[in-house]
Amino acid sequence: CLVGSEMCIRDRNEGESVYLFNADIDKPILEQNADQQRYIASLTKMMTALLVLESGTDLNASITIPASLTPELQSIRANRGHTIGLQAGETVRRIDMMYAMLLPSANDAASVLAVDTSGSLAAFAAQMNVRASQLGCTATHFTCPHGLYDGGNYSTARDMAKIALACYADPTYRQIADTMSYKLPATNVHPARTITTTNKLLQPGSGYYRSDAHGMKTGFTTQAGRCFVTFARQDGHTYG
Repeated sequence: CLVGSEMCIRDRNEGESVYLFNADIDKPILEQNADQQRYIASLTKMMTALLVLESGTDLNASITIPASLTPELQSIRANRGHTIGLQAGETVRRIDMMYAMLLPSANDAASVLAVDTSGSLAAFAAQMNVRASQLGCTATHFTCPHGLYDGGNYSTARDMAKIALACYADPTYRQIADTMSYKLPATNVHPARTITTTNKLLQPGSGYYRSDAHGMKTGFTTQAGRCFVTFARQDGHTYG
């Protein structure tokens, strides 16, 4: 749902959930089904990115993808989720995985970062739920780091606003999410390649382009429908 500075979670069968607010004072302006639980698809990756950033890990350091992640990488491909083709044994930089996760929404990058941060996908999901509770989310539950599948992964527009505010406050998150394209360096498996954001508000050639918009995250699955979170700076105020 690409609607300027609105934050919304859309379900094709049940209508729209919208939560528009003044981010400077955290005051709601427009609410529609804001507390209705919905599948959130790749909006999940906002929380994944937040936990990676808050872990204090060296983003410029390289990691090697463990063989234990092979079943997860195969599952992502089987579910037709977007990937950048990561493989066990491949050595990648964390910062590159962050860009891959937030721009083209690579699900495999999310899983790699999750296991690197917490040791396992289950441990990372538990950490996601703890952090969501700390941020004041009352109707959110995470079971995976990407949102591609699993019916236990859901939230509300109001709760997503709380997570988005925490992401927006992090300058590294904003720098990555505001990027239109990024060159992934070569690894021991893949040659160098360029990735592009799925956020049409950031693409000058798009009919949705907005110069005052800040990229946060897009998402889509058949169950969730089209999901979108963004911020915009207008008339000296920030809206989400």
